[in-house]
Amino acid sequence: MCALPLSACSSSGSTASPPFDSSQAPQSGATEVDEPHRNDLTNERAVDWERHEIVDENSIRVFFTAGTSSCFGARAVVEETDTAVEIAVIEGTFPDAPDACTLEARGATILVETEQPVADRDVVQLADPELH
Repeated sequence: MCALPLSACSSSGSTASPPFDSSQAPQSGATEVDEPHRNDLTNERAVDWERHEIVDENSIRVFFTAGTSSCFGARAVVEETDTAVEIAVIEGTFPDAPDACTLEARGATILVETEQPVADRDVVQLADPELH
């Protein structure tokens, strides 16, 4: 885990998350605490997610790298077709985040609910999601 001052984390900048470290992700069978879906984020950007797991017929857990939980939150965007479930993870800054955040990568998860059962559809990254 790295902790570096990050001036580009202010409300006017954005930063790239470091690559996902699977050692930071909750392991199967562990009690997982999924990120709450937030709709009040600023400076949003889509982050690549690394893997997913089907939780039940209408739920998918997506694993991704997130910034420090005191500064950054997430939401998911889902688009469904007959052949695919497309998911984007959007990370952004909390409205009351500090002016300077540290760059601390952490493994995070978010739970996505589908309208139709996942069944044998492909689960893939959603390209070009709408950002706020």
